[in-house]
Amino acid sequence: MGILLPLFSYCQSPDSTYTNKKLTTTAPLLGGVTVTNIVSPVNAGGNTFTMQQPIVDASTPVYKDFSTAHPVLVKVGIRYQGLFLSGVQNIGEDQFHSITGSLLFNYSVSHTTSISFIGLATMASDFKQSPVAGDILYTVGVRFGFRPTASFKYGITMLYTRNYSGNFLLPLPDIDWSISKRLSLTGIIPARASLKYQLSDMQSLGVTASFNGSMFRLNEDTRNQYIHLRQNNAGFIYDVKLSQQWKFNLVAGHTFLQRLETFNMDQKVAFDGFNKLSNRISNISYLQNSFIFQGGISYEF
Repeated sequence: MGILLPLFSYCQSPDSTYTNKKLTTTAPLLGGVTVTNIVSPVNAGGNTFTMQQPIVDASTPVYKDFSTAHPVLVKVGIRYQGLFLSGVQNIGEDQFHSITGSLLFNYSVSHTTSISFIGLATMASDFKQSPVAGDILYTVGVRFGFRPTASFKYGITMLYTRNYSGNFLLPLPDIDWSISKRLSLTGIIPARASLKYQLSDMQSLGVTASFNGSMFRLNEDTRNQYIHLRQNNAGFIYDVKLSQQWKFNLVAGHTFLQRLETFNMDQKVAFDGFNKLSNRISNISYLQNSFIFQGGISYEF
């Protein structure tokens, strides 16, 4: 779900551009690069270690046409995400990497309605061995977006995803609501929700809650395992708009569910068993909440 966060912002951008295109005097910013780092100090089972997750997202339009009655946007993107475990015991490896390629096709049906097609393919492991076909994790989906007013837009996405824990069909609603001139609510349920108050033209402060997860194959282990990290957290978020193109944000919070576990590859759940992920039998499990800190900077073009 963390990988999908930037894709939903891509989906919503064309809706805003289309609705206001008669008032637009400059080219919309539809591409960008975002660099983020998430750090969690953990004390579990007498073992103190640090989890660090560097993330780099980049995207760019490859085709756009906003001159017709039904604007079209095609974007491609790439994401790198790492998981570095400093001081952890028993897992065997302490560095994991994933690379995701994404494709988005957005078509505006009308001034208030759009449809988007989303595709992602991910390779995620310790990369100690050459990847095989079974290592490709993918997600495909279709989103229907609606903008009934200038201050409110929402959507619903049906996603099919295949990962190491199984295959799932998931509905994901999203919302972007300017409640007032200073207060706004954005969310992709259940991945993230943020309520922000605009302190000034350049700064905002708010509260945020998110559900993050990542999976990587353990190639070095003879038992054919994968590692699964899940973090549910809530905290405060601070955004600064450094310029029209540069933005910076900080998040400080605490997890209310944090699980770092390894599973044999046969530990999967049924197609309709997304809520049964916790029923899998783990080989190694660190279950301990902790503080979580995140910093990010983005450049839009």
